[in-house]
Amino acid sequence: MRPNLKLIPLLAVVLAAGCGPFGYLKKVAKEASKAVADAEAAGAEENAPYEYWGAVSYLEQAKILMGYSEYERSFDYGERAKQLAEEAKTKAEKRRRGEMVETVDGEADGESEGDEDGEADGDASAEGSADADDGEASASGSASLKIGGGK
Repeated sequence: MRPNLKLIPLLAVVLAAGCGPFGYLKKVAKEASKAVADAEAAGAEENAPYEYWGAVSYLEQAKILMGYSEYERSFDYGERAKQLAEEAKTKAEKRRRGEMVETVDGEADGESEGDEDGEADGDASAEGSADADDGEASASGSASLKIGGGK
């Protein structure tokens, strides 16, 4: 029985679909680029800058690596770009709807504890001492710090 020679080119195309430039075109050029564009359209540059610029950087690096025929590393960078872009889009959409509010203090209303007139006071102090006999070292010290508005 003779093998069908018409199926060999088809088999070669199917096997090569996940390798080299073909995989790059699908994973990096199409999927990751679209995810970054979607994140930008959702306002991620302003509302989720860390994730957005991370995605942009990973996508650019994936393109550079593809130019050097580093296909596997290019795929990895493209996949990471896609993940970050999707996170950026989700975060930007939540912030625009008001579902996600972050403050420096970690408090929901953004106000700090303090006096009635808005001045915050803080105290910190530390003391320490150590003694030792028979050839061992000894030390003692103290420190204090006061932060706040005085009247």
